[in-house]
Amino acid sequence: MINDLSRAEFWQKFILQKCGFPKPESLAEQFKNAELFDFCTCGCNSFAVRIKSDSSIAPLVSIGRYGLIFEADFYLINEDKTLEILLFAGSSGYLEYVEIDCCANSFPVPGEIQVDGPPYHLFVHEELVE
Repeated sequence: MINDLSRAEFWQKFILQKCGFPKPESLAEQFKNAELFDFCTCGCNSFAVRIKSDSSIAPLVSIGRYGLIFEADFYLINEDKTLEILLFAGSSGYLEYVEIDCCANSFPVPGEIQVDGPPYHLFVHEELVE
């Protein structure tokens, strides 16, 4: 499946509805005020996020903190594979990158996504649960 803006829009909805992000309204604001670009072509569905400069939304984590802030891992139905969704913040504290992998990027992400229940593994940055 081609990784492009429409696929990234699918992932935005999926993340907000199924991943259990602790502050979904804050993440929704990040997506609403973002430009999505740099759609990876390796078979993953990863993409970069740039918050618009005229936006006045709050960062997700403290300025200066950057790196992985959230991860949700799922089992895929009838595929004997996993789906990993990782969110990264930049030094501004805003969402900067969304990484979507299948089996740690060992396989292309399937075109049709059917997960087997809620995430079997979650990582949540400590600032997101305060």
